[in-house]
Amino acid sequence: MKLNKLKVFKIVALSFGLLFLYLLFKDYQPQIEMMFNPKERGIAIDQIREHGLIDVVIVMILLYLATIIPGIPIVPIGIITGICFGPLWGTLINTFSIGLGNIAAINFIGYLKKDLQKTYKNNRFTVHFKNAKNPLMSLMIGYSLPIIPSYLVSMQANQDEKKYNKRIIFMTAFLGPFPISLVYALGGNAIFKADWQHLVILIVIIIIFFVFANNLLKKMVKDEL
Repeated sequence: MKLNKLKVFKIVALSFGLLFLYLLFKDYQPQIEMMFNPKERGIAIDQIREHGLIDVVIVMILLYLATIIPGIPIVPIGIITGICFGPLWGTLINTFSIGLGNIAAINFIGYLKKDLQKTYKNNRFTVHFKNAKNPLMSLMIGYSLPIIPSYLVSMQANQDEKKYNKRIIFMTAFLGPFPISLVYALGGNAIFKADWQHLVILIVIIIIFFVFANNLLKKMVKDEL
């Protein structure tokens, strides 16, 4: 019986992910219990934001693992990051962790490529990436949209390394998660503060980001950076 590397990888990575999720839950358990008491809810919110470096590391590892495990949703962890660390640090933690996960996935593709191609061979996004007129922008947008499996994007990124160098491909892997990381962080923060004006700010930031990122990638391709 042929060993399915993808299934083995999923089981091992998921086991580590559940372990770190349990550790995070245990650390925040007192505040979670306080949230169910209206009189203590305000104190719980303040205490949640006071957690330190250990929780940052745990959340980063969870995001990293969720990124490199095909089929695992990143959305809940990204929102939790916004709840625990606020919009600024939440965005930075999300972007950095997911970006590292994307880069790791691009490198892992060589070991899991056959199994992944069988899993996603009929996926409609695969055809789009192969026929994209602007491959780099397509990759970056692919990494920005949670509806597109990130491993599909990483598979194409792995192939595009032959056309572009790793520096450029890795840049798309880091830039792409920024908009959705911001959405997660602001969404988590909005649960506490219910400040929906952030949505307007968010849309403006995303538009500016894509214009900047597109120009940056074009310059990198032309070796102007």
